[in-house]
Amino acid sequence: MAFSSRVGLASALALSVLALACEGETTNNPGMASSAAGSSSATTGGTGNSVPPDVTDESCKGAVVPGRTPLRLVTGTEYNNTVKDLLGDTTAPANKFPPPEESAGFLNNADAYQTTELHVNAWFTAAEALAAAYRKAGKLTLPCAADAQNCATQFIKDFGKQVLRRPLSDAEVASYYARFVAGSTGSTFDEGLEWVVGRMLQSPYFLYRVELESQGMAPGTVVPLSDYSVATRLSYFLWSSTPDSALMAAADAHQLSTIEGVTAQTTRMMQSPAFTSTITSFHEQWSDWGEVYGAAKTAATTPVWDANLQADMIHESELFVKSIFDNKGTFKDLLTASYTFVNPSLAQLYGITYPGTGNDFVRVDNVPHRYGILTHPSILAGHAHPNQSAPVKRGYMIRKHLLCTDPPPPPPGLVIKVPEVVPGQTTKERFTAHRTEASCGGCHVLLDPLGLTLENYDELGRWRDTDGGKPVDASGGLTVVASLGSVTDPTLAPITGPQDLGEKLAALPEAQKCMVF
Repeated sequence: MAFSSRVGLASALALSVLALACEGETTNNPGMASSAAGSSSATTGGTGNSVPPDVTDESCKGAVVPGRTPLRLVTGTEYNNTVKDLLGDTTAPANKFPPPEESAGFLNNADAYQTTELHVNAWFTAAEALAAAYRKAGKLTLPCAADAQNCATQFIKDFGKQVLRRPLSDAEVASYYARFVAGSTGSTFDEGLEWVVGRMLQSPYFLYRVELESQGMAPGTVVPLSDYSVATRLSYFLWSSTPDSALMAAADAHQLSTIEGVTAQTTRMMQSPAFTSTITSFHEQWSDWGEVYGAAKTAATTPVWDANLQADMIHESELFVKSIFDNKGTFKDLLTASYTFVNPSLAQLYGITYPGTGNDFVRVDNVPHRYGILTHPSILAGHAHPNQSAPVKRGYMIRKHLLCTDPPPPPPGLVIKVPEVVPGQTTKERFTAHRTEASCGGCHVLLDPLGLTLENYDELGRWRDTDGGKPVDASGGLTVVASLGSVTDPTLAPITGPQDLGEKLAALPEAQKCMVF
């Protein structure tokens, strides 16, 4: 089997995306994969850490047609992970890079990235600092330094293979050796290697995931990937970092050109904490729970609203996602499960008795009024106003992140003002104007009905039966249009509340496809 890549301007994956698992015979057309494998995800009915033997999803059948392959820039998270694994650096230098471009809620869309002079300057600064720190830590003091030429050349080949994720060409080795000579002349051996490391960390072959197989090929050409390109795709897909020594050894042995070799490495890599971090990061971007960090609340609350409580909310969602994945859960489980994980603060927020000891997080089943991840305080409090719930924010989050559609922008010059809390009025009553005014209705008919189904949760994500002294009406719906994202001829598919919201979204093809694609 040969993994294949289509030369062009978008993406192709070495494996199935996290939410699908495919295994089966494909057409044997020249340049196309003869079989494919992927990791499965609990979130769309996968089978945990194994590939299902009976594939029923139509998307897993038939010929595998490679997608477009972009020139992928290493993201900030990937950069930090990579220099940590390569150099042992834990300073997260990419946190000082220009902010990443978000596309459809995610931060790794290659088409969205633009390289500017700010990026180049940031990469230069980081590379120089990382190389200097690596030398000062004694990592470039080599026992073979007395034989400078051979020692430096071997270092360039070995370390360069780790940095560029493939063996270096003779021309590259010669270029880096010239850099070593320039850096060590009038100085020391290890300072010469510092110059080499600094140069490697600025190489486009480090900063971008370049697949050399496509060089000289016309756009649209299908070409087989090398074992090293497969190793890189696997590693950044599953770990968001550079290949480790075992994966590179498998590439050296040409084991990644077979389904058995890829399956063996995938199985191994899925046991790593790095894989759990990748799963968590994916779901954080998918559900936007990171918005709770730093969110302001004006009222005095119990438990106290502070950074500790925000971190607890995040950790609850992380544990929940890991549990769904580890226990072979489904997309429906993710959106409807009635269990969660609490420590004393979250138990107090939920109004339940904490069944654990100390400050540990423990699983609690059948938590009242909790129906999957959309009813987690990390999402509800992060998409709320300081003093009240926010049906518009919550509806926008669902439509953008779970349905992959952006509503039309507000009219130019429109002053957006959140309705003030009025005694005796519910949030639903105050926000009615959004949907009835001509200048607002086009957007809010897509947003408010979704967000209103979560009105039983206040600005902290606590359950409430009343709002403004009146019973909460959490009825709403999904505004279905001819083309999701268009406001032509909208009709409302009723949703009766938070539990019904999770169940309907789990069954909605648009939501399933949005998570996968």
